[in-house]
Amino acid sequence: MKRILSILLTVTLLLSGAVVYAQEAALPESEHPYRNGCRDKQTYTDEGADRGLMVTFSEDTYVEPYTTSGIVIVGPGHTNLTVGDILPPYIRRTGDYIALLDENGDTLDTYSGSELAGKTVYAPGKSFSVLLVADAENSFYGYRVTGVRRASERDVRRITYHAGYGDDESYVKSSLRSADATFDSAFRPYGSSVRRQGFAFAGWAAEMNGPVRYDPGAPVPRTAGDLELWAVWAELTLGSEEVLPLSNSSWYFEDDGREGYYMNPEDYRAMQLNLFKTYGLGPVPSPILSIVLSTYPDWEWRGSCYGISTVTALQHFGLIDLLGMQNAESMDEMETDDALISRINYYQSQAATSWLTENKAYHRNTAMYAAQLRRMFRAVENGDIVMFTFYEDEPFISPGHTVLFTGAYTAADGSRVLIAYDCNDVWSYSSAVYDSRFVISPDGTSITDDWDDPVGAFNWTADFDQFVPFAADTSGSPLIWYRAMLRHIAEILRTMAETVRALSVEF
Repeated sequence: MKRILSILLTVTLLLSGAVVYAQEAALPESEHPYRNGCRDKQTYTDEGADRGLMVTFSEDTYVEPYTTSGIVIVGPGHTNLTVGDILPPYIRRTGDYIALLDENGDTLDTYSGSELAGKTVYAPGKSFSVLLVADAENSFYGYRVTGVRRASERDVRRITYHAGYGDDESYVKSSLRSADATFDSAFRPYGSSVRRQGFAFAGWAAEMNGPVRYDPGAPVPRTAGDLELWAVWAELTLGSEEVLPLSNSSWYFEDDGREGYYMNPEDYRAMQLNLFKTYGLGPVPSPILSIVLSTYPDWEWRGSCYGISTVTALQHFGLIDLLGMQNAESMDEMETDDALISRINYYQSQAATSWLTENKAYHRNTAMYAAQLRRMFRAVENGDIVMFTFYEDEPFISPGHTVLFTGAYTAADGSRVLIAYDCNDVWSYSSAVYDSRFVISPDGTSITDDWDDPVGAFNWTADFDQFVPFAADTSGSPLIWYRAMLRHIAEILRTMAETVRALSVEF
């Protein structure tokens, strides 16, 4: 009986020892010294590490310092070097490095020399890998992990990001409280940006369906603990398939032998006829305007952004049939041919006729300037498409550009953000990135463009029926333009009254 009990006790101790041994994963450690030319990867896992792992390396951790150098190749027979003699260099990399990888195999950071000696680093997730890569010479001690512990709330903050639409996919991102961190610039459940057709990412709310609390890329406050955030999306009125697959570039407008502002005979005649038909002997001197525009095709091409923006908006509202020119299903299927370029340039010439009916602001930091910004933002926020032409300084004297505003939201600091379709950066809109943004200052007295440069004078409109009398088929009624002009005069009077009332009211 005693022998049986002894055997059972021995087996129990052996089994219990085996369980303990299985639970204690070996700490990663290289050979000492490591082999030249090695590529050694070791992984450590702790399924209970909800906040990640703090990894400490030994004081004697050291690998050959990693360096890169450019080697210049010179043509044969040359003794005196000149710029023309230098061929493209190639990069020579020497030395060794240690890479810390996360549980997905992505590189967290790389180290060489003694950069990891005695250092504690953070690995988010339940596992990490240490990769040692050595060249063919000069091996040293290598590395040794002396300790791994689970990160605690005092070490790490966790931010839970929710998509805010669909199945509300979410992901958690951890960062050290002692390190600088920023709020994600997009919703990234799988490590890559998720684009939402028809919506632009605006920022993060602290509650579901709440306003923007944190802007994308803004620093996370050092005092912040764990956070749960929801993506805020700004709805757009113009789809990514509703923009032309060409940019405001001479590559398109002066290709295939076209020069200046190319216009075919049909569009040229329509431009002249519509000028006389609409203005006649009215307040606009049509003979003078006609003479000026008669030379329009010979002008040096300086851009057709107004024409591109105009045809895009008119097609959206069904006021023209650009698609019918090529039997296309959508604008992004259109091909660049002479007829399309001519029609865009035709509406580029209408900048002169529409300008008379558009809202205008001339000087930053004035009450009228702020009133126009306020009215324009409200129009976009309420679902209107706004055509916005802006200048570096004074109109017509300084360079100008035209975009369409298709969405709006209020940022965390109270500034108003307008999302633009900019034909200078058509990829941003057609690929549903929507990162062209104009920002109205929190006090509402100024606006910056998508390069963060201050905007000078500007004119804008949320109405497009003033273009109907200038239809390329000459079928438009002149009375429509005069109605648009009368409406504009009434808007001027309302804006002036609003400006007076708002002198003591915040934006």
